[in-house]
Amino acid sequence: MTTPDPFPPAALAAFTAGLDDYRLTTPPDEQNPGEAARRAAEYLIASGWAVHIPPRNRTGTRRPCPGCHTLQLVNRDGRIRRHGDADQPCPGSGAPHVREPAL
Repeated sequence: MTTPDPFPPAALAAFTAGLDDYRLTTPPDEQNPGEAARRAAEYLIASGWAVHIPPRNRTGTRRPCPGCHTLQLVNRDGRIRRHGDADQPCPGSGAPHVREPAL
């Protein structure tokens, strides 16, 4: 079973064009990965794509729990930590954590 590509072909084309433009217009001794990424992001935005930059979160919280929608900690095994009363845990307790793709 193959996994579908999470990036639409048009977004990849815009990203690739930005990287190619950077590579072709910037002298090799002045190129750096950060500026290449910035140029690719500029091309994505100019092509109508949104670039979501999540705020830094130093508390270790991640996406909301699918059951109660509160931010929950993720265990080392990649699951949302169990939460709620011991006799009635939240239905999202222990659900797999889904990492959002970064751009």
